[in-house]
Amino acid sequence: MNYRLLALIMLSLVVGAGIGYSASLPQIFILESKISELQLEISKLEESYGQFVKYFFVKDSNFTIPLDENVYWGVEAWNKNPDSICEIKDGPLHLFYNKTIDYSYGNSGVFQGRHTDGRFTHQLLVGDSPENAFFGDYTIFPKNLQSGKFWLETKFRIARIGFNHFPSQVNLGITLMCAINNEPFNLSAQTLWLDVYFAGYYLNATHIWTAPKNWNYVNSPDAIQAGYFVGEVPPSDFGKWTTISIDLGDYISKTLNLITKTETKTIRVYGFIVFVECLGAYAEVEYDYLETYH
Repeated sequence: MNYRLLALIMLSLVVGAGIGYSASLPQIFILESKISELQLEISKLEESYGQFVKYFFVKDSNFTIPLDENVYWGVEAWNKNPDSICEIKDGPLHLFYNKTIDYSYGNSGVFQGRHTDGRFTHQLLVGDSPENAFFGDYTIFPKNLQSGKFWLETKFRIARIGFNHFPSQVNLGITLMCAINNEPFNLSAQTLWLDVYFAGYYLNATHIWTAPKNWNYVNSPDAIQAGYFVGEVPPSDFGKWTTISIDLGDYISKTLNLITKTETKTIRVYGFIVFVECLGAYAEVEYDYLETYH
């Protein structure tokens, strides 16, 4: 909502009615009625604007095509090491990452679209629905997406995680690779890595703690990294399949509203990563499917 525009409209109503500071009670009621009417019109405009938003959809969402033949999924290997596994073979996406020697994160995963580092698999599928969609370089989201319009569902299994050294953390989820407003999309620009974590863990040699649902963060040194933990999987459920469905549009808006040091009106989503990442730990995860829908 454009509150500055609403304030100007309200002020013009006050001046036009000639009530100033000596407003009578009936005139105040009239003004309140006008404000309610304006708020209703703004809601209608926001709903109409939401109809023009295009969403992105996932190709090969069931991970059926081997990666060496797959034109949609590319290998994501941040700080790759000899233990890394990223494969689609006889079923789900199989990921393993082992971070043993230093104090930085690494991951194993796959991505679609254009990567911030310049790699490219295939244009994103964007539109109102998978059936009514086209391939495009990116899709544009406003800062405040309507809730209940854009959903993500995934089924995954955490086979095992373990501690290597302190500090130790494991996260799994999806990251949207975005340009902010009309800014460039590359590693030299202040791009946005928008994280949606399906589960997260902190470890030591004897214990595993689960990151709480709806825990959030924002970091903005050069690039901006911000996100939410949207689910919890207790260690007792490791080895079991977990299915979650989330209002992705709502979490995108919540995350964008965490960013206060940079004015963010819109983002352009060029690509996304599905992954498991580790710091001082190892983890093995399988994804059965990951899909978005409107």
